[in-house]
Amino acid sequence: MLLQRRTKELERQKWNSSIKSTIDPDEKVIYQCYPMIRKHIALIIREPSSADVQVGSNHDVNTFSSSFDKGKNVAHPFSVFERGSTSRASKGQQNLFPDATGKDLYTGNTEEAKHFRTYIRAYNNMFAFTSLGVTNDKDLARRYHGIYTFRVQGQMYHFIPGLLPFDKKGKNMQLYFYDNENELANRMACSRNINESIVKRLMHVLSINPYSIFLKSLTNVPKLSDCYIALKCEPKSDQRVYNLPTTTEVAGIWVHDNAVDIVSTPHIRIYTHSDKTQSVNYYYGCYDALQYPLLFPYSQNGWHCGIKKIVRTDQHYCKNEELPSVKNMCSIDGFLDMEAQTKEKGKRKKEIVSCREYYCYKFQIREDEKNEVLHCGRLFQQFIVDVFIKLETQRLDFYFFNQDLFRMDVLQGLINFLKLGETEASKIGKKTFLPVTFIGGPRDMRRRYMDAIALVQRFGKPDIFLTMTCNPSWPEIKQHLLSTDETQNRPDLVSRVFRGKVEELKADILKKNIFGKVAAFMYTIEFQKRGPPHAHFLIILTCEYKLLAPESYDKFVCAELPDCNTEEHLYSRVLQHMMHGPCVDLNPTNSCMGKRGLCKFNYPKDFAEQTSKGKNSYPIYRRRSTGKLVHIREQYLNNSWDVPYNPYLLCKFDCHMNIEVCSDIKVVKYIYKYICKGHDKIAFCIHNNNEIDEIKEYRSARWVTPPEAAWRLFGFPISEMTPTVYHLQLHSEGQQFVSFKSSETVNRILNNPMIRKTMLTEFFAMNRTNEHAIAMQLLYKEFPEHFVWSPGYRTWTRR
Repeated sequence: MLLQRRTKELERQKWNSSIKSTIDPDEKVIYQCYPMIRKHIALIIREPSSADVQVGSNHDVNTFSSSFDKGKNVAHPFSVFERGSTSRASKGQQNLFPDATGKDLYTGNTEEAKHFRTYIRAYNNMFAFTSLGVTNDKDLARRYHGIYTFRVQGQMYHFIPGLLPFDKKGKNMQLYFYDNENELANRMACSRNINESIVKRLMHVLSINPYSIFLKSLTNVPKLSDCYIALKCEPKSDQRVYNLPTTTEVAGIWVHDNAVDIVSTPHIRIYTHSDKTQSVNYYYGCYDALQYPLLFPYSQNGWHCGIKKIVRTDQHYCKNEELPSVKNMCSIDGFLDMEAQTKEKGKRKKEIVSCREYYCYKFQIREDEKNEVLHCGRLFQQFIVDVFIKLETQRLDFYFFNQDLFRMDVLQGLINFLKLGETEASKIGKKTFLPVTFIGGPRDMRRRYMDAIALVQRFGKPDIFLTMTCNPSWPEIKQHLLSTDETQNRPDLVSRVFRGKVEELKADILKKNIFGKVAAFMYTIEFQKRGPPHAHFLIILTCEYKLLAPESYDKFVCAELPDCNTEEHLYSRVLQHMMHGPCVDLNPTNSCMGKRGLCKFNYPKDFAEQTSKGKNSYPIYRRRSTGKLVHIREQYLNNSWDVPYNPYLLCKFDCHMNIEVCSDIKVVKYIYKYICKGHDKIAFCIHNNNEIDEIKEYRSARWVTPPEAAWRLFGFPISEMTPTVYHLQLHSEGQQFVSFKSSETVNRILNNPMIRKTMLTEFFAMNRTNEHAIAMQLLYKEFPEHFVWSPGYRTWTRR
């Protein structure tokens, strides 16, 4: 027992020291684009070609012409994801299988190959060395109903059982060792939906797996009950030059008496007879290989702490530059601001490959080599979700183990605390919380909502609410799929193409000014339970372009079927993307139906001869009763089923593009809350002995789907806003919040003069001493437009 405690403590210490050097400080709070993407950002955002229709603020849908170049598609250059990279973690990608023995199962069109791809997760679980502990959405994972989606809630765990089964029915690692003579029969007993010939082929393919070879060799070990197995967690092979691990590198046999010999080596200890399972930590190099033998049949090492980065010799940087110190910082924002400034000046370059960088590299699309992991269908959905949860767990662990950076209290409270005779800061602020700097967390989404409302206070209500949904049939997606690929099984590809489309739409709105000059705008990315992602845009126009009357609404929004003869291209796009349902009596089981048998979106709409302002809602758009019917999903529909659209954007982007005019201020708050609501979560709280653990609550409650996992893994932003919103501090005298470390004494905290300086106190100071501030006579909320706040120096400077 003492030996086990000592082993765990040494392992924890080593992990704590390595994780600090592995996580990019910027990645702790803000996802940056992968270096290759940053390098070629100009290629991702395609400049509109001259063939595109130039539409200004006076665009009228009544005069829309079908002259739009039907053959043009928005380009998404995959050449930007090239092999050359300053942050590559390994050299090349090993082929999944050494010969054609199993390769045709992934790429073939035979019935056997189709069956294998349908049940690939079952086959992988059968041969996995570890078991998967996860709560997934069973309804979305049905094999024969709807689009298959691997959606999980909470944490994912990898468990290893004892070497011998207690019920004479082996599973996972036990199948490689227990009852070897009947291995095929034992594996066939695992599931009713598997094919015996496929199992035989996979047994042959995995016969070269080092873990498999090692476990099968244990049958020749005498007195195995006196020993235990040690799976090595720290791979020795160099990730920069691809080396396959050997049998002796992945595991070893140890007699109980010699256990002290490996106490300093991280390992997973497996006993012969044990009814307890052990968890494989996500930062072990063997984490991926043990769970995904069909993806890593050679037991290739996955990401682990300490992978060295190849740095090009032409990149100059200083290794001995001093980094920002936490000692002089009074808040986490100040610390992160100084780190960002240091990084921008080129004074700091990481030499260690972070978890996100590693998997970004592994999931790249390359012309000169085939990345077969991307073509593993439903298993790839599971793997990319597992990888993202691993990445997010690392970030959450950083916040958990560094609560000192976020420990804070009111200044006057510290003074009162000292008066009571207490001197240790560790007794203040026991709550474990998730700070606002964690992207996607509750505080972060709440801050985004408040930022959006601040834009409304400054520039007025939004004029346009636009929703763009990813089209899985875009040519940019289809042309990069294999004949055996399905769109939902390539979340990496879908995310990249959708990112390119979002950037193109931003360029149309902000640079081409298709709606007029924009004063402010924001967008957020939302991920559905099943299906592709979509983006919500809120656009505030300048005063001269405001949409004030129903006549101006008709210039941008149409809610009628176009003429099939004069506008053939637009007509086909409306039928393909913009017809709702059908629902209500025509289809009572449609997903939009509410409990009372009514459509949640109030379809079908009433006919209207003219556009008018609605009461406490969106405008009532023109929907004339023309008698024209179209055949949609086995029903005949008319104008009352049309979703409002903009003809130019619909034809250009070829996807569901809903556009609404925000005619009433009463809908503004609802819209902003809707797009800033954050991720899907289940509602429950975990509180014990009056202790609040927000990290545990977030970790346990949120849902993750493959599209979101890919989007977040690649570092694409989930929200953007223009212009930037300053978060001004408001407090009474002596009531400002103060950040401190638990190891500090209260006297030392109070003696730091920086803690008394806040945005508000320095605003008052500037209005007493600065001649420019005195002359301008600015309000507090107007001050950031003319002065910049520096968190490091805690002072305002002139712009």
